[in-house]
Amino acid sequence: MSKQDVTKDEGIVDIQQVASKTEQFFEQNRKMISIAMGAIVVVLGGFFAFQFLYKKPREVEAGNAAIRPDLLVEIDSIRLAVMGDANFEGYESIAANYSGTKAAGRAHFWCGVYYRDIAKDYNTALEHFKQAAFDDEANSVTVTGCIGDMYIMTNDMEQGASWLEKAAKQANASDSRDFTGPLLNLKAAKAYMELGNNSKAEALLQFVIDNYDKRSQEYGEAEKLLSFLKAKS
Repeated sequence: MSKQDVTKDEGIVDIQQVASKTEQFFEQNRKMISIAMGAIVVVLGGFFAFQFLYKKPREVEAGNAAIRPDLLVEIDSIRLAVMGDANFEGYESIAANYSGTKAAGRAHFWCGVYYRDIAKDYNTALEHFKQAAFDDEANSVTVTGCIGDMYIMTNDMEQGASWLEKAAKQANASDSRDFTGPLLNLKAAKAYMELGNNSKAEALLQFVIDNYDKRSQEYGEAEKLLSFLKAKS
């Protein structure tokens, strides 16, 4: 027998051995494999049931409930939009009853605006802003900034500065950077100044000067504050 024939025979034997061992493994572990496969089927079935039989219909129901409040917000009737009346659910009810939906994330934001601007209840506003959620980048930046503002209003300056800095970084990297970036960097810098962290404040102010429109109000204020800090050091 040639060397080539021996190699072929050995290859055939190896394949047969592998096949035999594979069959033996499945035979010995048939019950365990069946349980594992059954578990996978249950998990996948549960996932699709949740998505299509619960989550999607709930999203539709929440979206329908939010139609009236959304219209009221557009005409600046925020109090009625949040509180609702006997004829429709307001944002506060939607936020409580449809947790996890897009409508609830939006409802929490407007509840935050109401408690911040009208009720002047900053702790409640903070809790709502922390649960607010939007799909788009610009509104997400706004929410982060609102959380920072509410920490400032509740006298938690360290958290306020941290959240405002986070909002500034989000704004700097967003499509709406020129609209939100200068103000948020300036707010964060002022918060760090209150804390006595002048190095952080200087870095934020310098970023405004280096990256944003020299004609903006924030630019002028950043220049003045940075000059003040450098004169002190």
